[in-house]
Amino acid sequence: MPFICENVECRAVLARGQVRSRHEDGGWCFYCPDCNTRSELNDIGVPGGPVALVQPERSDLPHKVIATARVVEDGRYAAQLRVQRALGMKGTYAAEEHWDQLGVFVDAEEAVAHAKSFARDLLQRAT
Repeated sequence: MPFICENVECRAVLARGQVRSRHEDGGWCFYCPDCNTRSELNDIGVPGGPVALVQPERSDLPHKVIATARVVEDGRYAAQLRVQRALGMKGTYAAEEHWDQLGVFVDAEEAVAHAKSFARDLLQRAT
């Protein structure tokens, strides 16, 4: 099974021969040869035996979520959201979904928090 870079922008799928594993203070890992991002590995080998490294399974993929607030005419803020769902292969994402106005709020931070909450609920429903 190949290793996948955990960097949202990269998502390189790497054959085992492309990966140089390292044991650091934080445990086993590899650095992506494409973007130099650190990705975690687990040793599932028998204690005292040879090292057998696997990439931990993640319950969630690194989706791209961009929550913003846009000023509307009356000085309030519209919550905006763009989401691209990761598909578990190199650089591949589903088509972008976007919402221009999820609600209007007095405070920009409140608008962004609402958009992030909406994205979290959306992504949890999809799994």
